[in-house]
Amino acid sequence: MQKLESYRKGYVRIRFWGESPERFLNLCAYHKIPVWNLVSRDNAYEMNMTVEGFRHIRGICRKSHVKIKIIGKYGLPFFFYRNKKRKAFFLGFFLGLCLLFLLSRHIWNIHVEGNVYNSTQSILNYLEELNVRHGVLKKNLDCSYIAARMREEFPDITWVSAKISGSRLILEIKENGSLEERETGEGVPVDLTAQTEGIIVSMVTRKGTPLKKQGDTCTAGEILVSGRLDIKNDSGEIIGYEYTQADADIYIQHDLEYYQEFSMDYKEPVYTGEQRKGILLQVGDYYLRLKRKSAWEDYDTVTELKQVKLTENFRLPVYYGSVTDYAYEEKTFTYSQTEAREKAQEDLNSLLRTLEEKGVQISENHVKIGTQGKTCTARGTLTVIEKNEQKTLTEILEQPTERNTQENE
Repeated sequence: MQKLESYRKGYVRIRFWGESPERFLNLCAYHKIPVWNLVSRDNAYEMNMTVEGFRHIRGICRKSHVKIKIIGKYGLPFFFYRNKKRKAFFLGFFLGLCLLFLLSRHIWNIHVEGNVYNSTQSILNYLEELNVRHGVLKKNLDCSYIAARMREEFPDITWVSAKISGSRLILEIKENGSLEERETGEGVPVDLTAQTEGIIVSMVTRKGTPLKKQGDTCTAGEILVSGRLDIKNDSGEIIGYEYTQADADIYIQHDLEYYQEFSMDYKEPVYTGEQRKGILLQVGDYYLRLKRKSAWEDYDTVTELKQVKLTENFRLPVYYGSVTDYAYEEKTFTYSQTEAREKAQEDLNSLLRTLEEKGVQISENHVKIGTQGKTCTARGTLTVIEKNEQKTLTEILEQPTERNTQENE
């Protein structure tokens, strides 16, 4: 802070020497003249001193028999004095301040955080309908109104905070409910039905009425856990129904058919190493390609573009980058039987890894790989165990009428 104040008021760097430099420093301290960055150099001393302090040291120099030389002048006063004839510079500086002031009155970055189910782009598109966009005047924004309208437009958003920080509009969002709850609606009774035919190997029911048990066979679309609860009296008669959202972990074992066929002859590009590079500029739908046309018949083109953006979500429709052509020759190769089997096995292993990443257990693998002529074939079945249920709306039944009996005495 002191350094900034000294630069604003201006300061000088002096060199002094003489009979009593120590006395000179003591007198400066006595008269409370601030000095800093004192160093000894070539039988003399150098230090910084404020302009105001420099004006009061003439008498101190006489008393201490010290000579002084100014070796540097720093700060805004000296800067303006040295550049007093550069009118264009000061005009540009003034216009820059005015431009900065004008730009600071607008919103140049809309930042959205906390959203999971609603994409940032969908939120920005809705804000466009409210005339809230990049470049809008801050005085035209009502943060309370924006938050209220967003809660109306997006029912799963439970809390919205809109605030302006500098030239940024910050939206903090909290959402409620899982994707399944949003699809079925909170409180809407649902059943759990099987997605495929198979054998139930595990079934843990938390809510609802189980209609199947472990070891049972089920068909696709069959209800496994009902969202309807039967209320019975002491005689076992149904006297009413209650409804809930069925919830259970159900694992079903079933078979997946697998078939793959490919030719043992295949074509593959062999790059020659020749390439031609150019510059690509794009503004909106118009682009400028600064590159000569390639003379090769077969080549791949790789384009790398970067978009110009001023802030996090404020991107200009301007792109720049490079475009490169790589020459290649297409040649035909043939798999050996071993290579063909290895490729088919690798494709199968890739599928198995994908299934395992999704939580699917591979119980049995009955896929056979063989070659015949110029064709390699992999076919068979995979027995898998996976969590296999989907939510469907529960059928609402009419409540049974209560029966009254009257006995004759």
